[in-house]
Amino acid sequence: MSTPRSARRGLRLAVVVGALLGLVGFAILLEAGHGLVVADPLPSHADAIVVLAGSIPDRVLEAADLYRAGLAPRVVVTRERLRRGELLLRAHGVRLPQNDDLTISALEALGVPRAAIVRLGRRDGSTAREARTIAQWACAHRLRSLIVVTSRSHSRRARLILRRALGPTIALSVRPTPYDSFTASRWWRVRSDAKLVLREYQQLAHFWLRERWLIEPCGGLRRRGA
Repeated sequence: MSTPRSARRGLRLAVVVGALLGLVGFAILLEAGHGLVVADPLPSHADAIVVLAGSIPDRVLEAADLYRAGLAPRVVVTRERLRRGELLLRAHGVRLPQNDDLTISALEALGVPRAAIVRLGRRDGSTAREARTIAQWACAHRLRSLIVVTSRSHSRRARLILRRALGPTIALSVRPTPYDSFTASRWWRVRSDAKLVLREYQQLAHFWLRERWLIEPCGGLRRRGA
């Protein structure tokens, strides 16, 4: 039987270990926002600047800055697949502006000539599908380097997916836009940032457990179950 003294020692040890684990967990939690943000060095020149679909203002501002700095001769925009409601509206003669239309209009207003903007075909809403569309175009045109602009919280996952989709022959530089309002150091204090962090880690888990096995270089996508 344990003595009262040894029991107290065991309890103190348990409290100390619990406190240390709590501190480690809290430190990891504090760094969770920073773990989502990556920024690759910018090349002196690239074949194209790609604006990932999503938050238009912050991504377009950075893409226009990079174009005006002479880092690439063209800016690439992807088109999202029309949703059922939008198709029904079009059947009634109502046409809502699409995100790619808004992105192109903003780029032109920021000094990017329409002739320098490439609009890719429609694709599904996931980043993996968007990466496949980009990779197919880049490989078909034998491009050698891309700068990809996205939001800060999306940058790590975007880089993982795009590097796998583009393959080893196309250099990739992911650029998290500085115009993004995401606060990596205080993400838990802002409700929208907290939602972003939780969603991105969920999506990262999905990528590591399943999605990465479905993506092949140059836009290939294995069928599920294949």
